Amino acid sequence: MTSRIPILTKPMKRIVAFGNPLLDTSILLSDTSLLKKFNLKENDQKEVPENELKTLFRYVLDSEHHVNAGGCAQNCIRVMQWMMRKQCDATIFGSVGSDEEATILRKLLANDGVKTKYIVQKHLPTGKTIALVKGENRSLVAHIGAAEKLPLDALLAEDQFHESMAKSDFIYIEGFFLTNRVETAKYLVNCDYHKKTILFNIAGRYVCNLLPDTMKYFVERSDVVFGNKEEFEAVTNIMHFQSIRDLAQVLLKNGRNKMKKYGNMLVITDGPDPVLCFYDRGKSYKFEVPQMNETDIKDTTGAGDAFAGGFIAALWSDLSIEDCVRTGCYAAQQIIRQVGCSLPKFYPEILDGN
Repeated sequence: MTSRIPILTKPMKRIVAFGNPLLDTSILLSDTSLLKKFNLKENDQKEVPENELKTLFRYVLDSEHHVNAGGCAQNCIRVMQWMMRKQCDATIFGSVGSDEEATILRKLLANDGVKTKYIVQKHLPTGKTIALVKGENRSLVAHIGAAEKLPLDALLAEDQFHESMAKSDFIYIEGFFLTNRVETAKYLVNCDYHKKTILFNIAGRYVCNLLPDTMKYFVERSDVVFGNKEEFEAVTNIMHFQSIRDLAQVLLKNGRNKMKKYGNMLVITDGPDPVLCFYDRGKSYKFEVPQMNETDIKDTTGAGDAFAGGFIAALWSDLSIEDCVRTGCYAAQQIIRQVGCSLPKFYPEILDGN
């Protein structure tokens, strides 16, 4: 039986997220022949030109498939809203095309309690992904399209941008948002909207290699950094530390510490292995992830995003580090029981003290 954690009783919180709005199609594979045909790897992610994604679509759409909203930031705040029973004011900024996929995304996000403030790029398609799922592994193929274009002037011209930022408690930025939008992303970290708490998700190991200086910039300036072990190892390498622990000691010592209770935090997941948190100028906490039956795992797509969403929901409730991690693990384990990052039909009780 899942242990319960008291649900928050404080005023509604507000979060503004920035990322790649994507429409996901998940395909359950019976074997790996399709991966070999398209030179794809299990448990990997790859960006491809639009024509390549269309070719792959032609091969898979006769198979059983599931369509969901996707993208790191969208997944995170959708799961967070589900965990909090839509008690949070959540808004996503990003770019989409002027097409049917954008309309579908708006409807999906509205149903999940998330406001969409999309900037329309008329000559580019809405970003799409295909997740090819085989057991616990999934190969993610994406064409980012319009999502990868968001000039700063276009964002600043959005009529509700400044109001949303001014009223927000947390600002969430996914690592994929850094590609081709460095000026825009840096503005979000550096602008002084009453010193908001910055949540940053490394999101992809390859972003560290593609933009090492930019990744370093964001990791150093964020209040909470989420990522899996491989992603943190990539950050450790580009910042020339010997270990993740060494990285944590320096980052937490030099961090902004706007969160008075715990100071800056690094939150490191590792699949079914223990979650490791560093906080409060160098303290650490290790949490054993509850075991799951392999037969309950349908699709690991969005597991890390779901963990972050659950963690944030508990963090806003002013709970302990242990309870934040427990809630994150709970959220992730509920999502991987679904196909794609789709929300369960029930509301969770883990934050409910009644």
